[in-house]
Amino acid sequence: MVRAKSTRPRMRPRFEVELDVPGDAVLASLRRALHGSRAPVDGSVLTTQAELTTHRADAHFWSPYLSVEVSRDDDGRWRLTGRFAPEPNVWILFMGVYGILAMGALAAIMYGASQHLVGEAPWALAGAPAALGLIAFTYGAAFIGQGLGAEEMYTLRSFVDDAIEGARVAHAEAEATARCAPAGPPC
Repeated sequence: MVRAKSTRPRMRPRFEVELDVPGDAVLASLRRALHGSRAPVDGSVLTTQAELTTHRADAHFWSPYLSVEVSRDDDGRWRLTGRFAPEPNVWILFMGVYGILAMGALAAIMYGASQHLVGEAPWALAGAPAALGLIAFTYGAAFIGQGLGAEEMYTLRSFVDDAIEGARVAHAEAEATARCAPAGPPC
């Protein structure tokens, strides 16, 4: 009996695909698909990675950003790793909010401890649970954004899967052409 692996929700979901074609071929397929007139996403392809987003005209605050990287493992097999995240400016906003709330909690604890040491009522300690509650709310907002952007995440992942399939087809055609070259055996 095969059990489905239970995974917890993640702030930045990721996936891995073992490739049966070279990673360069997958990146070339992504590049061709992005330059096509009917590409459902925007993005750019670099040497070993690609950055994909929703079309700017269709993007929202919660629109996902997909970073894809191809690499070889120790056995020489190609692997594609993708990570969904908010747009970089939204991610920086989330990290800034976390930092400010954490500093606020620390300040409340320090001020409350100082109040306690001088014999006053430590009313400032109430700020620490309030800041922690806001941190939890911010953490939950990331999952709300994932829910709102689920269809766009599906579009981005499907685009990558289609590029992998396109690379397989192109690779198979190139191998067939190489076998049927004039100097090779007849096909």
